[in-house]
Amino acid sequence: MGSCFLIYINRAIIPNLFTIGNLLCGFLALRYVTEGRYVSAAWLVVLGAALDNMDGRIARLIGRDSAFGIEFDSLADVCTFGVVPAFMLYHSLFASGWGATIAFVFLLGGAFRLARYNVMSHESRKTDYFTGLPIPAAAIALTQFIVFTEHAWQTAHAAQLGVIVTIFLAALMVSRVEYDSMPNFRSSGFWDRCKQAFFIGGVALVVHPATSKDFFFPILLVYLLTGVGRSVARIFSDEVTQHA
Repeated sequence: MGSCFLIYINRAIIPNLFTIGNLLCGFLALRYVTEGRYVSAAWLVVLGAALDNMDGRIARLIGRDSAFGIEFDSLADVCTFGVVPAFMLYHSLFASGWGATIAFVFLLGGAFRLARYNVMSHESRKTDYFTGLPIPAAAIALTQFIVFTEHAWQTAHAAQLGVIVTIFLAALMVSRVEYDSMPNFRSSGFWDRCKQAFFIGGVALVVHPATSKDFFFPILLVYLLTGVGRSVARIFSDEVTQHA
């Protein structure tokens, strides 16, 4: 009886261990930001996103998906994908009062996105796309933008561009723009093959030390614009259908 209870407890906490790892990544990233180690902080956000992706999958796999896990996951996400990118933006580009306001816009958009996701997860069936840009993707995009402007594309207008990127990402998080989830590697359809090729090629460029700083943000930018372009095309398609 005792051993069965321990097995049950151990299985129940496995998903939460990944969430704890995500939260730890956020905490350590904050420390690195204060030390000016932005590249390390940005990669911790990426690691946190990987752990965040795994906790829900493992919870469903072992049948331990719970309301507590969802709420705990959201709290960790606010830290790693909300507070860390906002603080990194402020610390690196916006060390002023108005800069704090811009950084807070990102944090607010991320918190709104998480709250909406939690509500929709209880009300809607699982789909192959996200409604609004997921906060982990937005966090990676913002932190990699900072790395990109410091190492690959040094410009005197980094702060001004940072304002545009921040507002753009915050708007995408609270929008209804649809974004693809992970590619379906079991599918052999043409568009699924294109998504698979883009994903594999992007990962190859990102994980290579010689190319990650140059290509990470541009690859993410393509992903961001793909969702926007698809939404715009759908609007025009609906307009044509209505007037046909």
